[in-house]
Amino acid sequence: MAYKELFVLRHAKSSWDEPDKDDIDRALTTRGINDAYSMANRLTKQLKMVDLIFTSHANRATHTSTIFAGVIGYPFEKIRITSKIYEVSEIQLVTLVKGLPDEIVRVLIVGHNPTFTYYVNRYLPKSIDNIPTTGIVGMSFNTASWKNISRENLQSSFFEFPKKEQ
Repeated sequence: MAYKELFVLRHAKSSWDEPDKDDIDRALTTRGINDAYSMANRLTKQLKMVDLIFTSHANRATHTSTIFAGVIGYPFEKIRITSKIYEVSEIQLVTLVKGLPDEIVRVLIVGHNPTFTYYVNRYLPKSIDNIPTTGIVGMSFNTASWKNISRENLQSSFFEFPKKEQ
């Protein structure tokens, strides 16, 4: 049976210590970097065969995506960096994901709240309140086309985050 797998990752913890810095340029904190490595290592098995890493062009998201890419062995030069995920609406994100080429099966998308939490709640059988920093929701859909992903064909899902009990 054909399937699509989508991993929705909120960027790691970033710094608010430089008020003069533009939001897009905010850097990861030491905790954020450590959490990103920890989560990438925890999820290596699930993410090992990712076909595409798609990330916001914000510094904190690109840094998070490069940490994950390094840990899972995804080539850095293949990371697709886009402004379309930064300050995106839920509907725009739906359109973006449903527009992915069908030959791509497994996608890791890295970006921001609150949109990411709203987005995953479209599909999950039980809503979550918040995807914390470096939190990830993985969803597997029983369909051959990104255009057809829906709550009805969600086959399985998981929700992991740094402070979750293991």
